[in-house]
Amino acid sequence: MLQAIIFDMDSVIVDTEFLEYDLQAQLIESIKEHNRTLTPLELAEVVGKGLSEISEILKKLSDSSLSLEEIKQRYFDFFKPLFNSVDYRSIFRADILKIIEFAKQHHIELAVASSSLLEHIQNILTECDIIQHFDFIVSGEQFKRSKPDPTIYRYTLEKLGVEAQSAVAIEDSFFGIQAAQAASIPVMAYEEKRMHIDQSHAKYCGKNMLEILAIIKQLHAH
Repeated sequence: MLQAIIFDMDSVIVDTEFLEYDLQAQLIESIKEHNRTLTPLELAEVVGKGLSEISEILKKLSDSSLSLEEIKQRYFDFFKPLFNSVDYRSIFRADILKIIEFAKQHHIELAVASSSLLEHIQNILTECDIIQHFDFIVSGEQFKRSKPDPTIYRYTLEKLGVEAQSAVAIEDSFFGIQAAQAASIPVMAYEEKRMHIDQSHAKYCGKNMLEILAIIKQLHAH
């Protein structure tokens, strides 16, 4: 039986990743110092990464002479207006409420383990009116290395008091899937076809929250 469901946030709870992916591509174009066209696979390197690593990836992809700190500041300046203006309720995957209801009925712990900044996570969960349902919320900024490093997932399991095989992680990105796997947690991918993301290593895959709920029910029954 399942004892915990651990959600990533971006592109799982709210459909933000594709929007950010497009904007990150624009940011790279604005700072790049080469004439090469980047491939979709290269641009997907930023998906699911924490802010500290995103700066390094942006520098690599752009060949920019800017320092990592300058790139980080450009990133903040570029994305802050977006984060302040997005209507997160409009991109909220509302069927997650059915998963939350099932979890509450069956005494399954709920957590969010995201690479995003803690304040950003809390703001989105509050705006979507679901923050009160989670037993634990953790950000990648709390660790030296974010996903695909498994520390965030191991820490979440420890705080919940749950063994890895009694939990399931719901992820969308290649790095998020790797992180959960490395922590020995069975991983369910929220299917993403708009970006070049390898989800083949996830144990399960669902096209939407209702498909994911059906898989959760099967796992809980065993």
